[in-house]
Amino acid sequence: MEKLLKVLTDPVSNRILQMIRVRKKMTISDILSENTNLPRATVYRKIEKMLDVGAIEIVDSHKVRGQTENVYAIKTIYIANPENNEDSFKMVTISLMQILDQYDRYFKSENADVNKDKLFLLNYAISLSDKDFSEMMSGIFKIVDKYQKKKSSSDAKLRNLYLLSVPGGENNE
Repeated sequence: MEKLLKVLTDPVSNRILQMIRVRKKMTISDILSENTNLPRATVYRKIEKMLDVGAIEIVDSHKVRGQTENVYAIKTIYIANPENNEDSFKMVTISLMQILDQYDRYFKSENADVNKDKLFLLNYAISLSDKDFSEMMSGIFKIVDKYQKKKSSSDAKLRNLYLLSVPGGENNE
């Protein structure tokens, strides 16, 4: 579990996982072509760690100039199925700590400008059936995936968008 948490909270691994999730299948060459600033050795190391913890799997391979090139996909849609609530809570806590660390670094920066950088925090309390909630999330994923698939322009900034879901009360009221 510790290895999985380390992979899921690593920014480079997370970016690679998101790309594979959106595109369904990718090779290391595909990943490198979209992330020219990442060293090849780093991508190989991150992929090996993701394979090791079961976040991704090899779904195909083919020969390219005499070398075997693997095709990777997300192993499960949720990446991890913790075995118990303690592991689930640990995963959420580490993820939230990572978000807090990002905000801390941002606000300590001399260039922090909430309006220019379009920082926001929204909380919508919505009463939905499981079916309606799943449909809503599917729609949100389609919108986000559309923009994740876009090639970055020269004026693009990396923006982290988090979606959290938490029951709203003692009796889910």
